Amino acid sequence: MLGQPDFGIDIDIVQDLAGDIDATVEELAQAAMAAADAVEDWGKRQLRTDTEPALGRKVANAWRSRVWPNKGGQASIAPSIGWWSNAPHIITAFSEGVTVRAGTGKYLMIPTENAPQSGLGFGQSGRLRRARNYALVAAERKFGKLRAIKVKGKDLVLLVADRVQKNKSGYGPASKTTLRRGREENGVVMFILVPAATMPKLVDPQSIADAIGREGVERFANAFREITRRRFGREGESP
Repeated sequence: MLGQPDFGIDIDIVQDLAGDIDATVEELAQAAMAAADAVEDWGKRQLRTDTEPALGRKVANAWRSRVWPNKGGQASIAPSIGWWSNAPHIITAFSEGVTVRAGTGKYLMIPTENAPQSGLGFGQSGRLRRARNYALVAAERKFGKLRAIKVKGKDLVLLVADRVQKNKSGYGPASKTTLRRGREENGVVMFILVPAATMPKLVDPQSIADAIGREGVERFANAFREITRRRFGREGESP
């Protein structure tokens, strides 16, 4: 007849072990949240840095980010991070090469570098909107009525300004002296009218997303490795 096994675990040891495990999990959760906060900020800065040279500071600063669960709440060992843009239409157009077509009118009006820039602005939705001084109105107030030139053989119209002169800040109306000397310029293109336009690919948020993923994995792994080493005195050892 077999006797009772000479084996047992003291209840205090179990409780101590459970407490140690709970403490380790909590520490891992805090480390995960700290890593998530760092990756969130790093990723947003990368997205803004990629966007600003091509689309300007205002569109770049439209990038937002957030960590879940929220700060001040219970820490999670598996937090989530999200990045998004408050100018989604602009980011989509200039990252995917979207073709934009005229809506109610026959043509899209594309300003050249010669046109006054104050008439353009971006709304909260990220759509190009009319500012207080719409671009064409602003140009004709400055230069007078623009002249339309139909390009032969192409569905293309140019809006040009006559009797202008170039200065340090761009084009302006020709002065009386310039006109008297016959040094004014005519036919300076202010706008190009086309039925459709394909946006150039100027930003690459997908490559930034890939870099964020690699950065996140590295930061989380380093944090967990350090806790494991400190708690158990080993780093990635096999049993």
